[in-house]
Amino acid sequence: MTKKQFWNQLLLFITALLLILSTREYLSYLFIQKKIESYAIHTLLNICANLILIVVSYFFIQKNKLGELAGLQKRKVNKWYLLLFPLIYLVLLNILIIDVVDIQTLLPNVLLFLTYCISIGFAEELSIRGFLQSHLINYLGNTRKSSIISVFTAALFFGVIHLLNFDTGIYGELAQLIYATFIGVMFGFLLVITKRLYPLIIVHTIIDFVADLDVVGMPIKEKISELMSLETAALITVLALPCFIYGIFLMTKYKLVKTTASNA
Repeated sequence: MTKKQFWNQLLLFITALLLILSTREYLSYLFIQKKIESYAIHTLLNICANLILIVVSYFFIQKNKLGELAGLQKRKVNKWYLLLFPLIYLVLLNILIIDVVDIQTLLPNVLLFLTYCISIGFAEELSIRGFLQSHLINYLGNTRKSSIISVFTAALFFGVIHLLNFDTGIYGELAQLIYATFIGVMFGFLLVITKRLYPLIIVHTIIDFVADLDVVGMPIKEKISELMSLETAALITVLALPCFIYGIFLMTKYKLVKTTASNA
């Protein structure tokens, strides 16, 4: 791949991604302005945005023949047990810090909520790990050094795009940026080592499902009304730190094996 082709595809993808996310946020803002605060409507908006991002991401993966690097080829999951830490730790962490779950609002919305979580898992993993990280590795050269640079770059971008929400105040946004970056480093190395994206999508979906159980059915304005304090933001950062440490452990402990990029 030439330098021009690399940058053309990268800029086109980032432009498309930011356009999708910005449009979602703008429509959500318009709905709130018009007093449309229904949980179902805003969740459906998010699902639609995620579905578009899934299609766009898969298109770019296929177009650039990144199927193997993106972990979309049919093959055995390499070192599957490495996925247990993020699944167990983050699920237990979210259970411990979650607020009281209102069963009366959860049950009528549980299928919609599950669909939303699945769409997040596919959208975020296909876009960030599936395309962006794999595109960087493919261009820089499938080596240990390029894998490390690509994982950290994609993880940082993953953290930065979470700022688009900007609904928890400056401390909340910084905490979200750091949290997402730490998760991105861990998930990035897990993809490089396990060679399969779908297990990460499943883990991502389960984590998001548990994390947001306490806001299911809640009107959007009520959901975004509370700003995060500095103390809470600092606590979230500390609690997310083991994910970053685990990512560094994966980077140093395991050989980042070369694969030949090919279409899935």
